[in-house]
Amino acid sequence: MSPSETPSDTLAVRPDTPAPRRIAQRRADTERLLTEERHLWLASNGPRPHMIPLSYVFDGGVITMLTRRSGRTGRNLAANGRARVAFGSAADVVLIDGIAELTDPAEAPPEMRARYARLPLDPDRVPDAVGVCLVPHRVLAWRSLAEVQDRLIMDDGIWLA
Repeated sequence: MSPSETPSDTLAVRPDTPAPRRIAQRRADTERLLTEERHLWLASNGPRPHMIPLSYVFDGGVITMLTRRSGRTGRNLAANGRARVAFGSAADVVLIDGIAELTDPAEAPPEMRARYARLPLDPDRVPDAVGVCLVPHRVLAWRSLAEVQDRLIMDDGIWLA
């Protein structure tokens, strides 16, 4: 690899790989996935980084989840808030980065409580429950090596298409 090449420049794309989607199509596919799926992987960073599967709801701007405040994820998010959610498989990847805001379900306004009610963890029966609200800040999406180079579709909270 020459000094001017990046690792993605040297990746060989198979001839039978579908043509890369335009960024606008990747955005539409990502928004559809956020609306239709119900589960994601949430990664949190801390002294002991952690990743867990969670159910979520998406209202068009915020990804809302519930977890336990005393668990490793709750502790990591309370310490620094940095989070990444992951969807898909190795052949269809969506990664979303943002800062998670923790909320007390008991003090949530009615519209937030309605979102919590759609999740399997019942905050009324789990006193240690904490709401996790993530506003996407950076989104990466790709389906093949042909899309890896242009995988960034949202940066600094702004869709690139």
